[in-house]
Amino acid sequence: MTQAHGAVELSATGRRIVIELDAQTGVRDIWDAFTTAEGLRSWAGILCGNAESGDLRFAFLEDGLESAAGSVRIHRCRPPYKFRLTADTEQGAWDLGLDLSSRTGTRKIRFIHELAASDDPGTIGPGWEYYLQRMLVHLEGGDVDSVKWDDYYPALAAAYAKAPE
Repeated sequence: MTQAHGAVELSATGRRIVIELDAQTGVRDIWDAFTTAEGLRSWAGILCGNAESGDLRFAFLEDGLESAAGSVRIHRCRPPYKFRLTADTEQGAWDLGLDLSSRTGTRKIRFIHELAASDDPGTIGPGWEYYLQRMLVHLEGGDVDSVKWDDYYPALAAAYAKAPE
C-alpha cells in the first residue's frame, strides 16, 4: 500500500501541504527535473516560455492529454536549492515551493504547497504524492507510467484531509 510522505501543516498564511522525500540522485538532477522544460516533461507536463523575462507557462500532461496552460510567476530562485512560485491552474493560483538539501549519500526534497481557504488537501496532497513519485521514478531511470493514480487517490485522501495539529 502507498504511504503518505507528507501532511497538512499550519503556516503563517493558513495551511500548507509539506511532502518530504529522499532521493539518491544529485541535487542538480533534482533541480533540473523541477525547473527545466526537459525535466518537467519527463514526469509532470509542459513548460514553455522564458524564465529570464518572467514569461512562463505550464500545463500538466497525463496519459497524453494536456491541461489548460497557466502562467508561472517565480518569486524566489536560489539554484539549485530553493524556489518559490505561483502557478495559475484550473483550480486557481497555487503557491508552490521547493527546498533541496544534501546529506551524506541522500538528497532531501521538501515540496510545499500553500493552500488557499477553498483548496481541498484531501485531493491535492495525493495528487502531489503521485507526481512526486513519478519524478523519483524518472530520476532513477524507470518508467513513470508504472506509477498509477489509483494507488494514490483515494488511498491517501484521509492522510491529507485531517486537520493540522
